Amino acid sequence: MTDTNQRAAAMAQRVEYLASDELAGRAPGTEGGFLAREYVRAAFADLALEPVGDDGTYDHAIRSIGGANLLGSIPGHGANADKYLLIGAHYDHLGVNFGEVHPGADDNASGVAVVLDVARRLTERDDLGRTVLICSFDAEEPPYFYTDDMGSWHWVDRPTVDLSRLDAMVCVDLIGHPLGPASIPDGIRRSVFVTGAERSGLGSVVDEVTAQGDRLVTRRLDVGIIDSSSDHYAFERVGIPFLFYTARRDRHYHTPQDTPDKLDYGKMVGLADHLTDLMCTLADGPAPVYDKHGSDNEANLRTLVEVGRHAGPLHPDGRVMMLIDKLERKLDAGTPLADSDRGGLKAAMVAIENALA
Repeated sequence: MTDTNQRAAAMAQRVEYLASDELAGRAPGTEGGFLAREYVRAAFADLALEPVGDDGTYDHAIRSIGGANLLGSIPGHGANADKYLLIGAHYDHLGVNFGEVHPGADDNASGVAVVLDVARRLTERDDLGRTVLICSFDAEEPPYFYTDDMGSWHWVDRPTVDLSRLDAMVCVDLIGHPLGPASIPDGIRRSVFVTGAERSGLGSVVDEVTAQGDRLVTRRLDVGIIDSSSDHYAFERVGIPFLFYTARRDRHYHTPQDTPDKLDYGKMVGLADHLTDLMCTLADGPAPVYDKHGSDNEANLRTLVEVGRHAGPLHPDGRVMMLIDKLERKLDAGTPLADSDRGGLKAAMVAIENALA
């Protein structure tokens, strides 16, 4: 068995446990949520991550809901060792609704499996310039989303490290499923969207480390074209540079059908390779600077045109193709986008997402 196959099998094993009936959807404050936390905590210990939670532990308690974030670190070396990068994925899900377990394989057991694989590979390095924080956040899902009890929001408001030393945050959520049906080319199905690079000058970094053969294609979009719908928002709101990796919602999102068999584990290995290279590059590079108004319209157009050309025929009323034709003309002509065009970009993304779901 190749290393890639072994890693894919290990990720599948993690997802299958986290999405099992025993954990019953991993809702915060439930027995399943507690078991998920024990599992991730044990993985942190196996990797010998240094505890960065409360009082020398991995846990950062959210006492109001009986939940907890988990935080460990991989020490940096050299002049920037006291600076931090953070990579995180939430481990909670919806639990049981209307008598049915919502297993949350892609949302977000897949992200946890990828981040743990990245952590394992980073622990094998002894040349990281910055210290890397490995985080599993609790309480990302409703009813906690965008509230003080949301795990990432809770940690940003009560950090266990000095936030002024946190140079960037990387968030991973909904990354395991193929993008679209089997009739779509692999170069589209194995895509992951990335937002935030335009606000931190990291577009070239994302592009330079993205070559993973046929296993993964990263496609950049601006914040706002894809909503800030995960843990990165807690960092975005306080001006910390971030990157958000997601394949967005498919038809199984927040349903009992979000199960481990729906995921592409080869794609997840490709993403883990990309993120490992990304974290190493960020660890040794200059600190990114956050620009709330940053934009990359060429990247937006390229992503929407390339993906939309395949998604368009799947949409029942032809609206996607009309939008893509308009955007492609702008891309070919090098026409700058006006502020009024940005609504069209978001509409195109919503239509593409619905077509590929």
